Amino acid sequence: MKSAVAEIARISRSLPPRKTAQLLEFARALQDGRKNFLRRGPKSGETEWERLIDDARPRPKLAAKLRQLKRLAEKGKTEPMDWARL
Repeated sequence: MKSAVAEIARISRSLPPRKTAQLLEFARALQDGRKNFLRRGPKSGETEWERLIDDARPRPKLAAKLRQLKRLAEKGKTEPMDWARL
């Protein structure tokens, strides 16, 4: 059993984050006994956004950009979006 756990951990470390999340989802489906897990269709866009929003990993670039935008708004250096200019 320990070798299987080590192998799963090794594989998980070699995967990109999205694939790691899929591996975890698959493992949970196996644990729950969901037999139709592999036959379901692709995730809807809304489900994918929910997964991304619920992901607790830090996003330093996004946080920095949000701080920058907040500072600009506080200084009055932003303007509402003008859809006609797009």
